[in-house]
Amino acid sequence: MLVSIIIPMWNEERFVAACADSVLAQIAVPTDDVEVLCVDGRSTDRTRQIVAEHAQRDPRIRLLDNPAQIVPTAMNVALRQARGGVIIRRDCHAAYAPDYIARCVKVLRRTGADSVGGYIVTRPGADTPVGRAIAAATSSPFGVGGSRFRVGGLEQEVDALPFGCFRRDVFDRYGLYDERLVRNQDLELNSRIRRGGGRIVISPDIKLTYCNRSTLAGLRQQAFHNGLWNAYTLYLVGGGLRPRHLAPLGFVTCLLLLAAAGAVWPPAWAGLAVVAGLYLTVGLVCAWQARGAAHASSWLILLAFINLHLAYGIGSLAGLVAAPLKFRLKRRGAPPPALPDRRD
Repeated sequence: MLVSIIIPMWNEERFVAACADSVLAQIAVPTDDVEVLCVDGRSTDRTRQIVAEHAQRDPRIRLLDNPAQIVPTAMNVALRQARGGVIIRRDCHAAYAPDYIARCVKVLRRTGADSVGGYIVTRPGADTPVGRAIAAATSSPFGVGGSRFRVGGLEQEVDALPFGCFRRDVFDRYGLYDERLVRNQDLELNSRIRRGGGRIVISPDIKLTYCNRSTLAGLRQQAFHNGLWNAYTLYLVGGGLRPRHLAPLGFVTCLLLLAAAGAVWPPAWAGLAVVAGLYLTVGLVCAWQARGAAHASSWLILLAFINLHLAYGIGSLAGLVAAPLKFRLKRRGAPPPALPDRRD
């Protein structure tokens, strides 16, 4: 069965060569069983040149253009040209096991699922005390809630996956990626698949590694925008999220309401102290439990928790306020329809 590997990219000259070499190493035997679709968002660095050089050496690599410069349009551009019965999305910033492609196809066939993927092993973006603390925080159930693909486990059905491996007919049945979603496009698609009765399976047999942000400022920026796009996603599609995605919003809203109430009703300050104290206590316990494996300070992990949750919650709150203004003409849109021009 032909496998189509799709790699969205934009200004990835630092990572694209290693990514392409990794793919080629897994498909070293020159057959027609794999095609690699590199979809570039009109990079201004050497990304396109590097891909073109790889394509000259191996005709299974193709460079496609993504004028809109966002991930969901990149995926849709490639899906409209992909010929494979299996679709694998890859990311330039992740590292994959040498047998990643073979494992994905094997698990997809064995389970009969619509989409499969692996647990992410989060590594520090930089081997510093702060970098290790951030990696620990974003791998902790307290840090990321019930996001199973980040915390590890057995083979099981889940609500969402990163970098999925799909049966091609998933896109025939459920439609393409929602191009309104700069972020959360994977989450929304997974939600659509599950609502339609599809199955999404995660397996420890499929292994990949992701390097997280290395500074607290970078973590805050990432978390703020993730929270912002959670609110945008709710506004645009009316769902697609799980309760864990809204927990930081609830936490930040509670803190703000108690602080505001305290200005006119002093007993509310006691409630604020209780909520903050409970959060810090639980956070410190979880940080202490994670410190050994992460080789990081409990206090730095706790600080990463605080930065992650507050920035995420503030981003969600900002998104709720801004969404009606930003998307007032786009709310009634819909994801692109099922593929009409599949190339067999």
